Amino acid sequence: MRNPVVVVDGMAEADQGLLLPTATLQLGWYSSWRNVHFDLTPLRAAVGSPSPVVADLLDLAAAVYLADLALPRGRNEQFVRDVGLHVPVREPELWRNLKSEVNYLLYLLTGDNIAVTFHERRTEAESKGSPVSVAPTDCDCVCLLSGGVDSLAGAVALLRTGRRPLFVTHRSGNPTAAEAQRFVIEALRRFRPSLRHVLVTLMPRSSVGTLPFPPADVREPSRRSRSLLFMALGIAAAAGLGSTEVYACDNGVLTVALPLSASRVGGLSTRSTHPAVLGRLSALCRDLGLTCQVINPFVYQTKTELIRDVLRPVLSLDEIQATVSCWMTGRRHRQCGGCVPCLLRRVSMLAAGLPDEAYEMDLLARPGDYVGTDAYVNTVDFLSYVNRLSALSNADLLLSAPALLDLQAHNVSVADVVSMLKRFAAEGREVAEGQFPAAARLGSELG
Repeated sequence: MRNPVVVVDGMAEADQGLLLPTATLQLGWYSSWRNVHFDLTPLRAAVGSPSPVVADLLDLAAAVYLADLALPRGRNEQFVRDVGLHVPVREPELWRNLKSEVNYLLYLLTGDNIAVTFHERRTEAESKGSPVSVAPTDCDCVCLLSGGVDSLAGAVALLRTGRRPLFVTHRSGNPTAAEAQRFVIEALRRFRPSLRHVLVTLMPRSSVGTLPFPPADVREPSRRSRSLLFMALGIAAAAGLGSTEVYACDNGVLTVALPLSASRVGGLSTRSTHPAVLGRLSALCRDLGLTCQVINPFVYQTKTELIRDVLRPVLSLDEIQATVSCWMTGRRHRQCGGCVPCLLRRVSMLAAGLPDEAYEMDLLARPGDYVGTDAYVNTVDFLSYVNRLSALSNADLLLSAPALLDLQAHNVSVADVVSMLKRFAAEGREVAEGQFPAAARLGSELG
């Protein structure tokens, strides 16, 4: 059954009358009864007010992210969600002509069946906020900055090569992520004290008199569509700058998004920066009349290599480990240690020669203590993935994962990706065998 989600702001009264009685979720961020805090003032101050089509892209990305957040996934066959998303836009004919491209992009990114219907927007309903003065800037590109290791590596690489990025960050209200973002910006100011940073806040809000939004404890934790929101903010910044480059930096292991196990095929594998997603988004920009291209320069690097070769030569241990990677960030007292990003981060930090960090769960040292938990399943799948990559020849790896061959359509070298995956597997085995005998034994039992 499809879940109808309706963006109420700007929706014509006739459409509201048809849609709202059956809506699973209503969203608003301009009106007094709004249930979303969406503050674009810093972006407008940096690059000016977005054009109508860019404003539409931002509204679409925000709606997708909020629907993703509000509609929890089910288990097993209920994992993939069916969502009918209704969004008022300023350029309705343009967006209607691109509906199939938008829906396919959302499927690639989330694994869900999201069908977007575009409605003509009532412009008088829109609030543009108070006037702002646009600060002059000499920025020559946009770099997305999340507070994680990989985006920090991208920022450092750009600054050290003489580029002048405008850094763009999404603030979700998560205090742990906000602290990491603040530390990252302070570290980068050593390279360019006058760097420009735009912080855009988008988060649900609930209070008396507002539209309802599900409370935090029942929201969807995976939030795969956040990368679309993040990249849309970067595209808006680039369009305002007149730049063509938006850098969305992620390590190659997560970028190529091979399923860790057969049970994670399809919707169970994250594709936040997959070349197919970036390619489709860049193509959508062209169809919208925008010249922006979303770029990930690290598709051939492991996370270990980013830490060891990009960050460690110029940043302190504290600056590197002030970043956060955990999917549960802000919902635990520290990084959980049991999600896939935590497992990848821990192995990569150790393989790069950095000391171990503190995690809430010590899955690699004592995997048997967590049997029956999702964290244990993640650990088993992670170790199996490392062993499988190590054991397979290059040809057999391609036979077992033919989706890698599709990367050629996006100007990605399959041979270089295979080499990167092999290096990652060697890093994982070295760390397990050298520092975590229980994990190494479990890995050997898995074959």
